[in-house]
Amino acid sequence: MNGRMNRQRKGKFAFMFVAIIVGVFLLVALLQYLWNTLMVDIFNLKTITYWQALGLFVLSRILFGRGFGKPGGGRFRKGFPRQMEQGEDLSEEERERLREEWKRRFGGRCGF
Repeated sequence: MNGRMNRQRKGKFAFMFVAIIVGVFLLVALLQYLWNTLMVDIFNLKTITYWQALGLFVLSRILFGRGFGKPGGGRFRKGFPRQMEQGEDLSEEERERLREEWKRRFGGRCGF
């Protein structure tokens, strides 16, 4: 029985590995198609090859991380108290302290 479960796990792993590889190839092909049909016409740019599209895909993953549809708002919210995020349940003293911190950090560019 244990050998059968091992084969099933290996089969699932192999299937997932192949599915991920095929998915990436299809995503890059979609990126190339969209670039060549939209960006060329809209911004008068050159067409790109499949390998250039793959490079753009990798570069975007490096620059933006997982990005697409990431739940929880990304890494910038980690550890940020929910009440501070929404501005709820803050006393006037806490609000004033928050305003001063924003002024210090952003030099009055945020409308305070």
